[in-house]
Amino acid sequence: MSRSTEYIIPFGSCSNGVHTFDYELTDEFFASFPDSGFGEARVHIRVSLFKQERQLQFDVHLEGWVVLPCDRCLEEYEQSVGGDYTLYGKFGEGNSDEELDIIWLRPEEHQVDLSHYFYEYVVLNLPMRKVHPGKPDGRPGCNPAMLDLLKNLSV
Repeated sequence: MSRSTEYIIPFGSCSNGVHTFDYELTDEFFASFPDSGFGEARVHIRVSLFKQERQLQFDVHLEGWVVLPCDRCLEEYEQSVGGDYTLYGKFGEGNSDEELDIIWLRPEEHQVDLSHYFYEYVVLNLPMRKVHPGKPDGRPGCNPAMLDLLKNLSV
């Protein structure tokens, strides 16, 4: 599965200190993750890289929306996503499977691809049960015809 190189951060060419990178995740980005199940999407991500001599710190802020199928009525709806995450890049040998917020980098590496982490952060923002948000008057936001059909078919 090939991904764009635009989500690679070239930390090797950055001086020590703070550097900011902005990304816009759209339908094309999520298409490279076939199991995502997203329709349309627009998620803005800002990465603040704090580079130190022996460690990198990536502070990731995301906000936007993705279109999902409703679990109740199967029509698509817009789900907002947003959050803040911190990811550390350390040089040396380590086990990334045990430390979920640490990327282990070989000393000769000079860039890191964060696309998979961006995808995971968006997925972590999704609710377990994906349903239309309720209307201001308290009624469900789902298709009323589908809700009536479900009511008639339920035991």
